[in-house]
Amino acid sequence: MITETSNDNKSVQERANFWITRLDKGLSSTEKQQLIAWINQDEAHYLALRRMYSLWGDITAQHELTGLFDANLNKKPHRDYFMKGSLAASIFAIAMLTVNLTSDLGKLWQTPQQTSNQHLAYQSFNTQFGQQKQITLTDGSKVTLNTNSIIEVAYSDQQRKVTLLRGEAKFDVAKDAQRPFTVIAGESAFTALGTIYNVQRNNSQDMELLVEEGKVLVSEVNTSRATLLKAITQAHIEPKSSMIKDDVVIAGEKLAIVEQELTTKQNLTQAEIEKELAWQQGMLIFNGEPLTKVLSEIERYNTIKFTPVAKNIADLKVSGYFKSNDINGLLQSLNYNFAINYQKLNNNTFTLSRS
Repeated sequence: MITETSNDNKSVQERANFWITRLDKGLSSTEKQQLIAWINQDEAHYLALRRMYSLWGDITAQHELTGLFDANLNKKPHRDYFMKGSLAASIFAIAMLTVNLTSDLGKLWQTPQQTSNQHLAYQSFNTQFGQQKQITLTDGSKVTLNTNSIIEVAYSDQQRKVTLLRGEAKFDVAKDAQRPFTVIAGESAFTALGTIYNVQRNNSQDMELLVEEGKVLVSEVNTSRATLLKAITQAHIEPKSSMIKDDVVIAGEKLAIVEQELTTKQNLTQAEIEKELAWQQGMLIFNGEPLTKVLSEIERYNTIKFTPVAKNIADLKVSGYFKSNDINGLLQSLNYNFAINYQKLNNNTFTLSRS
């Protein structure tokens, strides 16, 4: 766990170096919020970041931090770097960064003032192609990450928030009535009302929510903590209420968000739920999906591509159980059942056709 409140010089320098490497790749809105919170916690944080910037001043970080540092900081720092005049400029620059990025702040914490007064802890986890990982968070909540996924965890004294930056994850949430647990994916937020649920993010606008146990409140990312606490309290008072709102998804339901618009909730059978969550056992289950969709799903778990796929086989309906990383098994099955021939063009590309 990385705790942001430590003033130990080594840990501060390491964290500053972490932020510079992230800046080089470009910050997401959530990362900008986290950077602001870290800088505002202690002047030493800003100074460490400023020094790292001066050493790495030729990278993309210049664009992300425009207005925060002086233009001449791509030169080596001179001896009076930490003098009082520089400190005063640092305080002013912190304020300027907060103003420049203020529109992003509401997504993670409610206000900049609250941010600076809370104890914040951040963690980041990721998986590679074909990898799955089980994680226990500091509050006891459990996360299972699917292939090629990234989450960032931000806990405060008042809220627990996880940003799904890419991929898919299952969340088994530890109960804490005073600290809502919310998963952010794109512009949508999914808050646990004591539950287990699965979130898949396909891109910035499309995602899916499947609830295994309990209920999940679907909301916008800037929904206030007070609103979330009210929903949690209501769920405890009326756990079996038949008056379920459109923005609450219950066990056995699946909700898709397409181009940031909610679709109609689906009631799934147990078999359908098992199919959706088969990845947690390293399996993929297909039940009449077109071959192109099957191949696209296989590509999620492996660093391979199927291209080109002949038009006369693209819509063939495929059913069966497959290990997510067993490419040879899939190809042999396609050859046996559909007389589909495959050719390996290079280390990670296959072409499929049928005479």
